[in-house]
Amino acid sequence: MAANSVILSKDYSIKAGQTFFIDNNVWMFVFCPIGGYNAKQQASASKFIEYIVQRGNNIAVNSLVLSEFSNAYLRLDFNLWKNETKNYGADFKRDYFNTERASSLRETIKLTIKNQILKISQRFSDSFNATNLDLVFAAYKTIDFNDSVIYHECLRNNWVLVTNDADFEQLDSLNIVKI
Repeated sequence: MAANSVILSKDYSIKAGQTFFIDNNVWMFVFCPIGGYNAKQQASASKFIEYIVQRGNNIAVNSLVLSEFSNAYLRLDFNLWKNETKNYGADFKRDYFNTERASSLRETIKLTIKNQILKISQRFSDSFNATNLDLVFAAYKTIDFNDSVIYHECLRNNWVLVTNDADFEQLDSLNIVKI
């Protein structure tokens, strides 16, 4: 297999017709203010997404990455809540999920997905029925399962992956824009 092409976002020249898949960590930089992420990475991610949109290129999104976004955002707040309440042994479902805070945050997440992420992206099927699970499990030896699915979706659809996750760099044949 061919080596990956990894280019920093500041050095990347978008070509007409390219479709980009934004990894969850990048969506979190841009749309999860409670994350306290590195301001430089936030700015870089926002600027690159804006560049894609201004050029008129597509941003592919699927249910997997939106699920990751929703769950990571909510779990992040759960950990903040545990520290704030000093309820370190709290259970996510039993103690946090039905609180007013979690309910309010789920509404915020819903609005972020509907009014921000989906406004600048196009929905694509996860194509699980067409996914070669043997290939997914082969990559799963070195990266997590969701990343393996994303990797194969990007390969199958010739999407450029936008991420800061170095795990993807271990794999082959992927075009990566690094935030």
